[in-house]
Amino acid sequence: MSLLSVAGSGLQSQMQSLDAISNNIANMNTTGYEATGVSFADSLTQVYGQAPATQGLPNRQSPMGLWLGTGAYAMPGMRSFTAGNYVTTHNPLDMAIQGDGFFTLSLPGGATGYTRAGAFAASNDPQTGQMYLTTSDGAPVLSVNGKPINLTGVNLATLHVSPDGVLTADTTAGQPRRIGQLALAYIAHPGSALASLGANVYQLKPGFAASSNAAGAPSVLSAIGQVHGGMLEMSNVNLTTQMTNMIQTQQRYDLAAKAVSIADQMMGLAATIK
Repeated sequence: MSLLSVAGSGLQSQMQSLDAISNNIANMNTTGYEATGVSFADSLTQVYGQAPATQGLPNRQSPMGLWLGTGAYAMPGMRSFTAGNYVTTHNPLDMAIQGDGFFTLSLPGGATGYTRAGAFAASNDPQTGQMYLTTSDGAPVLSVNGKPINLTGVNLATLHVSPDGVLTADTTAGQPRRIGQLALAYIAHPGSALASLGANVYQLKPGFAASSNAAGAPSVLSAIGQVHGGMLEMSNVNLTTQMTNMIQTQQRYDLAAKAVSIADQMMGLAATIK
């Protein structure tokens, strides 16, 4: 039974790894997608002792305490926040950060979200009739004053963003206007600090903090990087790496499956012994 449970845990953990790899490959062309990986750890280890009567027998080869593992399990996947490839779109609502920064979003319930997927849209608020800069799912993009960025009365074709995130455009009447400055955030160790909410939006885990460009600290601004308009950061998935990981995972899965088969054969033989 021990061999069967150990091999079964191997099958389960390798299936989780295959799921993560498949998800990465499926999102190769998703804007701002951050690849995930799966790591493994040993489950509890059992220590097998010896009966006192057998401990002093001559030529006894087994140690006093025999340590045997009970299997492995897949640990929660860590996301890689390395930069992906940048593509030029010439769409004034598309923005990309060249650096380690994040765009800041307003989430339902007053929570703050973060994303590097800069494929933004101009969305109308049905209650006020005002137009705001949002994600494709409608989450408002925040300015340094903590408020949504209002695009009402703006000629979107003239929208321009400076490297420090300042948005300017002409009004529909042709007058230049400073719309506001994007709230950009720097998060140390984002792979550990951020929890995924789906759609390439993240939220800080308890105990972690983000530094904002609103404070203007030179070290923070340097870490955040620069904003480029008319560009998008694509996913950071490397197909060659993912395919290599998939082949290795399939090989490990096959080994675990063979172990299950051997365990089944051994139990069948034991059942026939009289």
